[in-house]
Amino acid sequence: MTTQHPAATPVTSSSPGKEVIALPWMALSVDWLIAYLRWPWLAMALVLVWLNPGTDPETFFYVYGIAGLAAFHNVLQTAALYFRFHQFWMRVVGIVVDLAVAGLLILIAGSPSNPLLPVAIFPVLCAALSTGIVGGLSAVVPMALVYVGSAAIRQQLDSLTDIHTLISHIALLVVVAGVAGLLRSGSETGARGSGIPLIGAPSQELEQLRRAYRHATVVRQMATTLSATLSYERVLRTMLELSMIAISESDAINPSLVGLVMLFEQEGNFEQLRVYAGRNIPRVDENQLVSGKSELIAQTVSSAEPHITGDVSDDPVFSQLLCMRGIRSALCVPLRAGLDTFGVVVLGSSLPDFFNAEHAELLSTFCHQASLALKNAQLYQNLQLEQRRILEKESEARHKLARELHDGPTQSISAIAMRLNYVRMMIEKQQPLDKVVEEVSQIEALACQTTQEIRMMLFTLRPVILETRGLVAALRQYAERLRQTDGLNVRVDAQGYRGQLEKEAEGIIFSIVEEAISNVKKHAKARNVLIRLRVEDHLLRVEIQDDGVGFDAEAARLRREAGHMGLLNMEDRVEYLGGHFVIESQPGAGTCVRLEIPLHRWSTVS
Repeated sequence: MTTQHPAATPVTSSSPGKEVIALPWMALSVDWLIAYLRWPWLAMALVLVWLNPGTDPETFFYVYGIAGLAAFHNVLQTAALYFRFHQFWMRVVGIVVDLAVAGLLILIAGSPSNPLLPVAIFPVLCAALSTGIVGGLSAVVPMALVYVGSAAIRQQLDSLTDIHTLISHIALLVVVAGVAGLLRSGSETGARGSGIPLIGAPSQELEQLRRAYRHATVVRQMATTLSATLSYERVLRTMLELSMIAISESDAINPSLVGLVMLFEQEGNFEQLRVYAGRNIPRVDENQLVSGKSELIAQTVSSAEPHITGDVSDDPVFSQLLCMRGIRSALCVPLRAGLDTFGVVVLGSSLPDFFNAEHAELLSTFCHQASLALKNAQLYQNLQLEQRRILEKESEARHKLARELHDGPTQSISAIAMRLNYVRMMIEKQQPLDKVVEEVSQIEALACQTTQEIRMMLFTLRPVILETRGLVAALRQYAERLRQTDGLNVRVDAQGYRGQLEKEAEGIIFSIVEEAISNVKKHAKARNVLIRLRVEDHLLRVEIQDDGVGFDAEAARLRREAGHMGLLNMEDRVEYLGGHFVIESQPGAGTCVRLEIPLHRWSTVS
């Protein structure tokens, strides 16, 4: 039995792993208690021998020798306790040695006036406290034989008084053994319900208590660590490391254990997994993408329960990983948060039948905690990503406005200033009046055109009519302005839509239409554009169709995935509305942009 130095350890349930006496005045492990008391016992024995007037001076040589051997034996016992090497058999050896020392001292230095009774009581008391009343009574037997032998050698059994004295000594030893044994039994009964480990408690129960305390400590440590981080990678590494330490039952990970955290590449798609974290695995297995077609993983994911298996060398997934070769026992637990499955955690051991139900339950606890932290980390990362996208779109909107102002009204105002300067020069040189009037008329037309451009830009930024009269009216006014400013024939066909969406959703749809029309003006070389709105199957279907030159839609899709073109903005806005976005186009055949927006998500009807 392994014990620890528990000096002055209080008797509470927060001190598991130590075999203690459940008494407030003896809150020490029994082995340390005996080691401590053995020194005053030897000192008391020497004092009693010195106080015996009938002791032969030559006898002291043997007494010192016996006491020295006993002291050396106690040093060995103490060292074994200090270095946590002490076993149960060493406790039994200690009791035997104490009985031998007490017996030899009584035989050598005992006398009728000084029978060294306290010397005999100590080993009996230790035996009763260590092994119970039976052990204590067993220790009385050799002590009784020693007293009988000593009295026979010294011829002290001639009178009835001597016999009574001998019987009283043996009876006292029996009483000491009985009282100590009953005291130990009573302390067991009183403290068993509180979960305090006791003297003589079965080693299996003690080991279970130690494991439970260690597991609770590691789980608490993991909860503290996970609550302090929102890092996706750190959550996985911490969960895997602490779970392997808990299963290893030590402060270090068992070298025979292999740990993997494997996450699915796409949510809801169980065909591919990637190794995102690992312990005791070679570098070649790190971040490796493997097939998800594993019987063990399939059973774990489908049942949402941990599974234990033996040899996994034939598994199509684990055979791809170098670290899983030679694994003879494996434990697989799902990583789930609610109904979402992120992946699995797999522990393997080169030892057969290494994992049991307790390991499965422990790892499930860790995975449950990690799943919640993983979900929080994922939400946090998504929030950061969304913040970056908002900032990027805001910056892009500013740049777009700056470009339009520079290419449109700014150039026009510069031209107006130059022409006004030219008119001034014409007047100074007394040019003919009709020429001056003609130039002023051209300046007036340019000023009106610039005013229309500025109003169009303000309208597209946030049309007031959208707030007051709704999406259809805003689109028709927008189409009218396009006919006036750009000469583009835009027609709006709205059937079934009567303002069923909230103003926020209408604003986003308007911006998508405006972005599509902007692309038409820049690239399509179209003459006619049709904006069609339909309400069908609880969906708002919006189509922007032109008769322009068209383009390669597949190539545009690839550029859009790479982060190019204004099409990416339109797709992001549609996704925000919970809808579907598609572009159909071919060179020379025009372009059609289609949106499908669910009405129930943004409905004005509660």
